[in-house]
Amino acid sequence: MSIFSLIGFFGVIGYLFWQDMQTNSNRYEYLELLEERITHLENYLYDLEEKVTPISSNTKEKIIGMYREGKDIMVMENSLNIPKTKIEMILKEYEQNNRY
Repeated sequence: MSIFSLIGFFGVIGYLFWQDMQTNSNRYEYLELLEERITHLENYLYDLEEKVTPISSNTKEKIIGMYREGKDIMVMENSLNIPKTKIEMILKEYEQNNRY
């Protein structure tokens, strides 16, 4: 009788472990989907903000120059009086163009 109890105990433990693995797998898939949606939303917001208030090429050059000097985004935001999202958009575009 105790052998069957031991087998049943290990069966239940194995089942619980298997269920936990399935739950984690579903959680990771959901997180990947959310990250993809956030990326698409960020790109949409950057494009929309660029259309609403475009930035001159001179200002873009100043931002890129400050970025190359290693200045923080907060410093750029305060010195140029440009919103943080626009600075991030310009830097993201710069990094994408100069990736290779």
